[in-house]
Amino acid sequence: MNEMEALFAEWKKLVMNEADHFVEDGIIYPEMWSQARKKILFILKETNDYKGSISKLIHDASTIRPKSGLWGSPTFHNIGRWAYGLLNYPQSVGAYKAANNNRKKSVLSCSFINLKKTTGGRTATKTVDESAQKYSKFIRRQIEIIDPEIIVFGGTFQIVKDNVIPELARVSTRIHQFGSIICINANHPACTKKRTLIYDQVVLNYHKYISEKENSEGSASASLTKI
Repeated sequence: MNEMEALFAEWKKLVMNEADHFVEDGIIYPEMWSQARKKILFILKETNDYKGSISKLIHDASTIRPKSGLWGSPTFHNIGRWAYGLLNYPQSVGAYKAANNNRKKSVLSCSFINLKKTTGGRTATKTVDESAQKYSKFIRRQIEIIDPEIIVFGGTFQIVKDNVIPELARVSTRIHQFGSIICINANHPACTKKRTLIYDQVVLNYHKYISEKENSEGSASASLTKI
């Protein structure tokens, strides 16, 4: 039994005291994850009436089931575009069309978790918050096992900061840091904002942060050479 399986086994025992299912999630396609340019984790709230393995659902929808119901809402279309943009940065800045064309394939290189491991509705923020508080040590451990370089919070930033990672520190517009992990505070990917704006919210803010960091490091280096 690997670390994630052991974590789920302990976590599931507790959840099954109050529910009839436990939705497993995490790395979507290990082979592509291991080869990814960046290790990206998306954190959302909960599944909507789905009780199986969400990782398998996403994998199959992106490979052998192109008409999967997963593509029936904007959620994973936007996640796929975000994934492409971050995986292919900096070439992807302004490359919305390429991100859109490669959105289904791009999700395979990422990982994905829900804060609440049981199903619920689209607006059940209170129950998600309660679940995040109750199982905070498990959620945090799952993040540690996945060990991402970038975390994208899809409408979950405040819940995670309040209950799981209180030490999140703002470093730029919509960008926070948790140790060496860059964390992006994005809208929920199912929100009704224009798709290009949703894409830019993630990719352009990431670009702004990287540019600011490079300029700051460049200035510091230049100052040292004068000493």
